[in-house]
Amino acid sequence: MKKKSITIYDIAKEANVSPSTVSRVLTGSAKVRPDTLKKVTEIMDKYHFQPNALARSLLYKQSKMIGFVITDITHSFYSTLVLKSEKHAVQQGYSSFLCNSMNDGEMESKYLQTLLEKQVDGILFLGGRTNETDVNPSYIKEMEQIMNRVPVVLINGDMPGLDSYVVRADEEEGVRRLIELIVNHGHTKIGFLGGVSGITSMTDKVKVYKETLAQHKKEVRDEWIIDSGFTIESGEEAALKLLNVKERPSAVVCVNDFVAIGAINMFSKFGLRVPDDISVVGFDDIPIAKHFPPGITTISQNYDELGQTAVDVLIDLIEGREAKKETVIPTKLMLRNSCWKYREN
Repeated sequence: MKKKSITIYDIAKEANVSPSTVSRVLTGSAKVRPDTLKKVTEIMDKYHFQPNALARSLLYKQSKMIGFVITDITHSFYSTLVLKSEKHAVQQGYSSFLCNSMNDGEMESKYLQTLLEKQVDGILFLGGRTNETDVNPSYIKEMEQIMNRVPVVLINGDMPGLDSYVVRADEEEGVRRLIELIVNHGHTKIGFLGGVSGITSMTDKVKVYKETLAQHKKEVRDEWIIDSGFTIESGEEAALKLLNVKERPSAVVCVNDFVAIGAINMFSKFGLRVPDDISVVGFDDIPIAKHFPPGITTISQNYDELGQTAVDVLIDLIEGREAKKETVIPTKLMLRNSCWKYREN
């Protein structure tokens, strides 16, 4: 026979007091007569009473739960960042509720409402609408309404016209360091592969790519910039297109490590050695990057600091403390073997 769970109502009945008195004993929020306090606590001890999560949320006005809204849990960037963030949140006494939107705006909206219904104390938002250069105005309005209910922190994203808290990696400086590395290795013809137009993770990187090459007085050609997507397959597609260009670059910057892996695969199929015949660099430093031959030179998003800082900012807001509107986390250049000195073919 299943053992009956003890509630504050059972405690109140046995102590011959009101449920609100039991609540005051639990919270310590108001004075309770010493004899009543003693009676209630003795009954709690007798039954080893611990309020469940819902009861605690009603008593303390906090659920000690935060929500994650992400684009694609199968993508190493998101899964790694969530893992680091969630671990830190647990250490701070918060559990989490993970929502995988599958890059669908309507799904994001449903999950945001679900998180409110679950009474989360705050939300961390990654990707999706926060990475679009042209955002649906209804999504901005919806985010404003959500932010009026609970604190929200955007990670590596932003929305025009939205007064949001943002924690982001310094991706611009990361691209700049990759270009500097390639130029210092003697390359003068440098391409850019991957991404999708209208997504900030591509447009911002391409902007810095062009600016940095211009500062070094290096040529930029439209046919060397190929937007194909963010997957290994799209990297293969972009590399194949580049191979058909009359004069191809001697090095390429890829929008992420998946695209870099795809590019290396395709170059290898056509007999090009990396880095001997063409240098390839990636971005994100996903776990496989250092193991994929010949070892991908890339930029680390500094996952530990990025995730921990986002959680800390959100908890500060939840608990009524001040927080910076924007926090920029430095990235790290990971030197491996996919980029080397230019060699005349």
